[in-house]
Amino acid sequence: MRRRAWFVVAAAVALSACGSDAGPGTVHLYDRAPVPAVPDRTMAIDVGVVNGNAITGRLPDGVYWALPTADNDAEHIGFDVSQALFGPTCSSQLGADECPNDYGVVDDPHGTITVAATDLEVVSVVSEDQQNYAVDGPELAALAGGKAPSATAPEGFAYVPFPFLLTVSNGTVTEARQIWVP
Repeated sequence: MRRRAWFVVAAAVALSACGSDAGPGTVHLYDRAPVPAVPDRTMAIDVGVVNGNAITGRLPDGVYWALPTADNDAEHIGFDVSQALFGPTCSSQLGADECPNDYGVVDDPHGTITVAATDLEVVSVVSEDQQNYAVDGPELAALAGGKAPSATAPEGFAYVPFPFLLTVSNGTVTEARQIWVP
C-alpha cells in the first residue's frame, strides 16, 4: 500500500510540473470549443419584458435565441432576442414551410438587450468552416463591434454574425454560444 501511495504522489508532482501556470481546465482565447447543444426550443420572450424594441424587464433563467446587433462597444454586446424552434418541434408548431433548415424563429415578441462583456463567463464563436472557438466577453465585444480578431486567432479566422444561444442565470446573461446555421 505504501508503494502505491508513493507512486500516486510522485505522479501528481510530475504532472503538475508539466502544466502551465494557468492551472488545469484553463481555456485560452481561440482554443477549440465543442459545438453547443441545441434544445428543441429556446425560451419564449414574455411580452411583459419588452418595451418598444428593448427588453427592459428581467428575462427568466433559460436559453434564448439571439442575433448580434450593431449596438456594440468595447465593453458591451447588443443582441436581438427572440425564440427559436428546432427539428420536429419547429415543424409541429410552425409548419414545415417555416422550418426550411430544420429551425424557425418566432419573430414576435422580440427585443434588444445589451450585455456587459465582463458578465459573460462562457463564450464561443463559430467560423464559416463550422469550427467553434472559445473566446471571452471582451473579445466577442471587439469582434461584434467590427474589430479584427486578436493575434491568437487561427489563421484565416473571420467573425461571422451567426446567431447565439444566450444563457440567462439569476437575471444575467452569463453565456453566449454562437451556432452555425445555413
